[in-house]
Amino acid sequence: MPTMANPYHRPMDLGSNDLAHKTRKNKEDKYCGVCGDRALGYNFDAISCESCKAFFRRNAPKGLEYFKCPYEEKCKMDVSNRRFCKRCRLRKCFEIGMRKEYILTEEEKLRKRQRIEENRLIQKIRDVDKTKTQSGIVSTSENRLRALEPDEEYMIDEVVGAYRQSLEVSIASELPKDKPQMHMKDLVNIAELSVRRVIDMAKKIKSFKALSQTDQISLLKGGSIELLILRSVISFDKEKNQWLDPLDSEDHSMNMANLQEGEGATLFAEHMKFTKSLAIDLKADETMLILLLVISLFSPDRPNISDKSYVCQEQEKYALLLLRYLESRYSPYTVRAIYPKLLMKLTDIRDLNEEHSHVLLKVNPEGIQPLMKEVLDMNLKDTTGANCDSPM
Repeated sequence: MPTMANPYHRPMDLGSNDLAHKTRKNKEDKYCGVCGDRALGYNFDAISCESCKAFFRRNAPKGLEYFKCPYEEKCKMDVSNRRFCKRCRLRKCFEIGMRKEYILTEEEKLRKRQRIEENRLIQKIRDVDKTKTQSGIVSTSENRLRALEPDEEYMIDEVVGAYRQSLEVSIASELPKDKPQMHMKDLVNIAELSVRRVIDMAKKIKSFKALSQTDQISLLKGGSIELLILRSVISFDKEKNQWLDPLDSEDHSMNMANLQEGEGATLFAEHMKFTKSLAIDLKADETMLILLLVISLFSPDRPNISDKSYVCQEQEKYALLLLRYLESRYSPYTVRAIYPKLLMKLTDIRDLNEEHSHVLLKVNPEGIQPLMKEVLDMNLKDTTGANCDSPM
């Protein structure tokens, strides 16, 4: 047993030459430096038990000054009395070296969960593909190009058809080219047409319609910026360096100068870097981009999702469908090279989403279209009738 003077240090096991025994001791004989309870390992840079770990996460941001000791700040810390005095317990946490700067903010925790979710998705798809290869489903003759199965063709036709039909949605709004300068507020209002088309597309997909209305709204609102960014890649004309949907007139086009004025130089540069990485570097065609759009739509980590398992299942289904589509068009070598990069774009777009969100926080909601206020969760002071015009 460790001494009471240093309960969180395990004495060295010098009496055994058994490596397995040493490994077991290393894993088991750890004790919390705060209360002496069993510990699994380091938390916030010091060995502590799960109880003190949770206590530190909740209370360290408040600081010692927030708490008062009912005695004389000489409280003994052990398993039985660690709950009696928060100040002395927190002070002990700091004394053993626990660091509050290691505590993740809510935003950082969300980002971490998002990355874990995306990595889990990539790994699961790789496992499916590996199992298929090992089981001999793919023969040498088929290893060049893999024809799509009828159900796969049907699913691709459904989402591509839904996207193309959504292009028929129109509203009476044009790019204010006569303005001396474009601002983010102008871009938000112009984006209303794209938002309506994204909503229309989603509502034409059977698996999306199977969700409750609450979950449908949560997916659309939670992913609104990412969906708009991905959609902008589809509508980007790399020959003319402008954004325009096929059925729209040139009057509705958005050129690079307009976008740069509205977003600002830094955000515009990041947006263009993302757009060109997909449209030019990876040469993603319309179907690939639409499938990425649907994969992003079915993100189970959006806030307020009740049926996460179904959403996760649908995201995996469309991620696998993207892989199958690539296999039908490219050699296995090319697929292995570009498929992970395509999925990692879902991580890159989260960073771009965050940057856009910071800019949008500074936009005055006055004069913003009701639908855009609702979708982007902007400050709704005048909400009378806002939902009446919303297709959500």
